[in-house]
Amino acid sequence: MRNLLITLLLLLPITAAAENDAFKNMDKAQMQQVMQKMKAMQDCVKHIDKTDMQAFQAQAKQMSAEVERLCTAGKRDEAMARAMEFGKDVSANKAMQQMKQCGDGITEALPLLPDATQGQNQAGSSRHVCDH
Repeated sequence: MRNLLITLLLLLPITAAAENDAFKNMDKAQMQQVMQKMKAMQDCVKHIDKTDMQAFQAQAKQMSAEVERLCTAGKRDEAMARAMEFGKDVSANKAMQQMKQCGDGITEALPLLPDATQGQNQAGSSRHVCDH
C-alpha cells in the first residue's frame, strides 16, 4: 500500500503533463515508452526498503510538527532553519536517493513541460516555510 502511495506521488507530474499539448500530441510509440518507464519506476519503488521509508516518514512527520510549532510561536527564522536542515537530511537519506533514482527514468520520458512549474517560487522571490 505504501509503495502504491509513493508511486502515485511520483506520478503527480504526469497528471500535469496530461494537460500539456505536447503530451497530448504524443504518438502511440511515445506513449508506450512513457508507460514502460512508469512500470519500471513502479518496479523500482517496490525494491526500496520499507523500514527505511517508514523511518523517513516518521522523521518527516516529526519535523513537520516541529516546524509548525515554531511558526505558531512566531519563531520564523528557527522554523526556516529547521526546514532547511531537514532538506539536507532528505537529500542524504538512502531511501529518498533511491526514490529519486526511480523517478529519473520517467522524467526523461516526458516532454518538456513549461506549465509544470507554474505557481512555483519564481527566481528572486522569497517563500517562507511558515507561509504555506
